[in-house]
Amino acid sequence: MNRRKPRLDVAVVPVAEGEDRAAAVLRKAVTAALAARAGQPGAEARFAAGYLAGFARQQALKHGVDAEADGGAALLAALAAQAPEDLRDGIAALRLATRPRPTARTALGASDGLADAGYLVGHLESLCGTRRLLDTSRGVAAYLTRCDHAADRMQTHHPTAVLRFDPVERAIVETALASLE
Repeated sequence: MNRRKPRLDVAVVPVAEGEDRAAAVLRKAVTAALAARAGQPGAEARFAAGYLAGFARQQALKHGVDAEADGGAALLAALAAQAPEDLRDGIAALRLATRPRPTARTALGASDGLADAGYLVGHLESLCGTRRLLDTSRGVAAYLTRCDHAADRMQTHHPTAVLRFDPVERAIVETALASLE
């Protein structure tokens, strides 16, 4: 029987002088999203922009800041401020609006279908701690299987959590990726 105390996870968010906590959290979340993208192969710019927004939103939630509260305006501004040159157009075109049918993950969705799929995948990738879902080149079925495998890894550690895409989210991702083929 393991009687060791669980280790404490402490999250530090450096706040610059004159900056509020929410802006500091968003800055840190966007930095984490860009770092997650750095080691992965390139993806279509709209998908990658949505991915970064979803990843950053989930990272901000870990610190108690919901970037969807203001319609995503602060999140998109933070993304635009730190965006690399190759994604500036995709991020500038990214618009978040209320989803017609909210999913378990998000009440907002990107206005473009491909960016919306990236937004959902970014949430999943951030939750699961993997770095392999930006590559969409192997087809829709293989991609959805990779998403399920990423979620299943975390499911082992959190058996009561539901991490896989629900049917609505799955349909969004499937439709978006089919448009790339």
